[in-house]
Amino acid sequence: MRAAATRDPPMSLDGFLAFLEERPKGERWELDDGVPLMSPQPTRRHDWIQVNILEALRQHRRRHASPWRPSGPSQVPVPGAARTVAPDVIVAIDDGRHDLCITPAPLVVFEVLSPSDRPKRRASKLAAYAAVPSIRSVVLVEQGRQSVTVHRRDPEGGLSPVVCTDAVDLPEIGVTLTFATIYDDMPLG
Repeated sequence: MRAAATRDPPMSLDGFLAFLEERPKGERWELDDGVPLMSPQPTRRHDWIQVNILEALRQHRRRHASPWRPSGPSQVPVPGAARTVAPDVIVAIDDGRHDLCITPAPLVVFEVLSPSDRPKRRASKLAAYAAVPSIRSVVLVEQGRQSVTVHRRDPEGGLSPVVCTDAVDLPEIGVTLTFATIYDDMPLG
């Protein structure tokens, strides 16, 4: 990730949202400790996995008239911090507010992991997701091999990892995604 500039004082969430309005379409940014950071462009494999997940969730929503709606990258504000995270796929209750560039109360978030996602960065993102009380599960999807880990909200409020073997069960939204669906038509390796 690349910082736009060092901020003193740190940029607020409102300032960050105004900053995003001025940025060219297609750029991906997050706010980290009051500093806007640009995410690297995703690989094609990353995009294909993201599209597979979105399409499966959209089909499920249509068939079952689910009250939630999946969407692509959107900003999720982290309570009590000058920070946002931008998951690759977000599932949130459809509140009818379609003009927002933030999703304040997602239920499930998906991250398609990139080579640049080092353990320290993953831990930082998981901590940010754990701070968002509405998030019930965080799904981490590897893009170079078929490997998915779900971090579920535990009774203490943290996130506990569960390694999936051939499907991802998400009872909080009534969906099971198979690896065959997630990695459909995917060149791996």
